[in-house]
Amino acid sequence: MNRLFRQDRLIASNTIRATFAGWHDRAMAALMLLAALAAVRAWFVDRPWTVAAWTAFAAGAMIGMGAGRLVGTRLAFHAFDGLLAADALHRQIRRHYVAAWHGVGLGVLAVVTLIARPSLLVVSVPAYLTGVLVAALTDGLKFPTHIVGTTRPGWTLRAWSHRPITGVVAATVLLLSLLPARTLGTNALMAFVGIETVLLALILTSVDDAIVRFMTIAGHGSRHIIVRYIRGLASFLAVAASGCWVMLGPSAAGIVAAVCIAMLLIVTLRILAYRLHAKRFADLLVSILAGLLMLVAYSMPVVLPVIALAMFWQLQRRGRAKTWLLT
Repeated sequence: MNRLFRQDRLIASNTIRATFAGWHDRAMAALMLLAALAAVRAWFVDRPWTVAAWTAFAAGAMIGMGAGRLVGTRLAFHAFDGLLAADALHRQIRRHYVAAWHGVGLGVLAVVTLIARPSLLVVSVPAYLTGVLVAALTDGLKFPTHIVGTTRPGWTLRAWSHRPITGVVAATVLLLSLLPARTLGTNALMAFVGIETVLLALILTSVDDAIVRFMTIAGHGSRHIIVRYIRGLASFLAVAASGCWVMLGPSAAGIVAAVCIAMLLIVTLRILAYRLHAKRFADLLVSILAGLLMLVAYSMPVVLPVIALAMFWQLQRRGRAKTWLLT
């Protein structure tokens, strides 16, 4: 078995055991997982197949992009700081490592799809692979490092994703792509707007946990860090929502606004979690909290603002104690 994969599998297993050490923690996690799967199945079963298929495609693409970024980040760590750097620099071993983890991701997605609605398997699997491809392309894009004789290292798409101009460019791409799509039916057009908004907004939501922790111990508050990371997404929201309102009406603008607001909440959750915990545990915590918010939004939308405010306030209160604190 690939040694890189075996090491990461062991790390993940130990992290889960440490996170859910007590039987009550495991029971609570199992109940939340079952409740989430039940909610997902109830939602997909009650929807027309076309709507469910578009939703499954969007979800699969998002999961694929997230998995692609995570695997790429782990490979970079292994290559530069890991104990198995020689393996991580070997092309064939890298390919086996990537294939193994994406095999796990596809397996989990397939199981969830079979539980939710088996007929959507033909949509979710290609969507996952599309998301992996998008993640590979966006992580590989780099701006020129030598411009007019001046070396400027680190000009990557990730570094530029937080700048307002990047959000404006992404919004322009969305609006231009809607010109030929206006011939679609209303439902298909709204689904197209939602899916493309999700894919473009994901490019603007990257958060570097090391930078967040450094800014925290350097005395920067959570508000300053959050504003730094949401500038691109905020400009995307302003331009895309306004343009969609003019071109397609308030429904399309509402979809864009809802997606961007959800992304803003996820970015805020990640920043607050990174101020408190290491990346792996913070990502797990954000996944659990985001799943809880989705479950509350589906079952009890009236209490969603209260739950969300309490969640953010608790993370902010704990994170404030980490400011200026070397850990």
